Amino acid sequence: MENVIKHKYIILGGGPGGLQLAYYLQKEKADYLVLDRADVPGSTFQTFPRHRTLISINKRFTGSDHPEFNMRHDWNSLLCDDEFRFSQYDKMFFPNADNLVTYMADYVARFQLNLRYQTSIVNIERDQGMYRLTTDDGQKLECEVLIVATGVSKANIPMIKGIEHSENYTDMSLDLDAFENQRVLIIGKKNSAFETADHIVSSASMIHLCSPQSIKMAWKTHYVGDLRAINNNVLDTYQLKSQNAILDANIIEIESVDNTLVVTFQYGHAEGEIEKITYDRVLCCAGFKFDSGIFSDTANPELMYHGKYPALNPNFESVNCPNMFFAGTITHSLDYRKATSGFIHGFRYNSRALGKLLLERFEKVAQDKSVFPLDAEQITEHLLHRVNHSGGLWQQPGFIADVAVRVGDEFIYINELPKDYIASNIFEGSSDLYLLTLEYGAPIVGDPFAVERIHRENVDQAEASQFLHPVVRRYYNGILVARHDVIEDLEAKWVEPEHFEPLVAFFDSQLANDEPQEEYKELMYSHDHGEVTMGSVASMGSEASKGSMAKEIKTEEAEMA
Repeated sequence: MENVIKHKYIILGGGPGGLQLAYYLQKEKADYLVLDRADVPGSTFQTFPRHRTLISINKRFTGSDHPEFNMRHDWNSLLCDDEFRFSQYDKMFFPNADNLVTYMADYVARFQLNLRYQTSIVNIERDQGMYRLTTDDGQKLECEVLIVATGVSKANIPMIKGIEHSENYTDMSLDLDAFENQRVLIIGKKNSAFETADHIVSSASMIHLCSPQSIKMAWKTHYVGDLRAINNNVLDTYQLKSQNAILDANIIEIESVDNTLVVTFQYGHAEGEIEKITYDRVLCCAGFKFDSGIFSDTANPELMYHGKYPALNPNFESVNCPNMFFAGTITHSLDYRKATSGFIHGFRYNSRALGKLLLERFEKVAQDKSVFPLDAEQITEHLLHRVNHSGGLWQQPGFIADVAVRVGDEFIYINELPKDYIASNIFEGSSDLYLLTLEYGAPIVGDPFAVERIHRENVDQAEASQFLHPVVRRYYNGILVARHDVIEDLEAKWVEPEHFEPLVAFFDSQLANDEPQEEYKELMYSHDHGEVTMGSVASMGSEASKGSMAKEIKTEEAEMA
């Protein structure tokens, strides 16, 4: 008889997303196993970023002693019920990646997570409702629920003629002597590309960075995956004419000619001009994507964003593979370029939410709830307390939400679940829901450091707030029927009368309207394109949001090609 190792849950990948989920399964003594092919957890951070400085901030002091508030500014720690924090391992604001690996190993040991190392899975199939995993040495493992937390581990190779002449970010040389007096082209204009340019700028004679799309700066888009200030020093050398340049262009071909590389460009901002430039080296820093190579036809998850991420339902489950869930950076398909699910400080809250959903669905473990009377002042006080302290609402703007469910003469309050999941489900037998999020306003046009803010007395214009601010939406029978924005605050402390009183008035008016009939039309923003559309947001999204998604996919395909 074949020896098969069986667990109810198998988490594939021992990085931060998988470990965070394991923590919550461990707390409930669920039957789970984490598998990782390396001999340490978080092994990706042994190699990446190549230049070893993380861009995830390590802010050790906030002036507060509230643990959850402090997690807003701690982008590396995993969630837990004690004060075990990454800041105990590194004091730098931008810390060293090696210390993150050490921290995660200690996290596993501290909470006694069930992790099996040096286990390489080569095939996954689904048979009679069970997932069967095969290791490289032929061992079989089986589970009812598979959670994939393998990250974006496959290097993205753009479809450029002659791309084989380039060196990839994954294994390129870091020896500065090797770049002395060389002309270097870097393919890509995101953080890995600029991290690389910053590393070699003291050695290379000339550096060009190229992709079809213009640079997006994180300080303008509020998206932490866009170019960060820690990596953008080379921009000065371009604008101050020190032989380096940023090219918005399509690369048509890379040719090897007499020990040099001749690259043909078609510029995006020069009337389609075509030019050939000679380089000594071409470095490909075009990012990573999900590797689906181990999945058989019976268990092959559908992908999106040109294969970069798996396609997911709002509960983190595959759209086409039942009981296959995802954790970690690959949950970013649900909020791509909108929130922070691609990063530890975002997806740790996704893993916590996924843990709650899995335990509720498969173990009948009820989610933690609070109960409040149907009183406008009391529910307002609680909502403002949440926005002043919650880490999940802060780090996952517009994606993670709290919900207050109206049941009889009470509110049932549940913390931090995906907004679209809440809006498309019935909670506690009621379909009268109030969702709380923190959100940015419309995309910034012009100088992000010269934005005209709303005067704090103009609370009727709170929806025009540019910075992160609380938003309360009411859904009735799955339809958005009302919205209230709380005006932004410089220190993000919503404790003043201009925050409290309008929200109380909102709840008073809504509680008096038991059965609203009309849908609420709200502005919906495409942060990539600076476009504004008017639409009704019901359950899983409107046609306007679907159009926005299609545009984002098209943009991503252009960048990856």
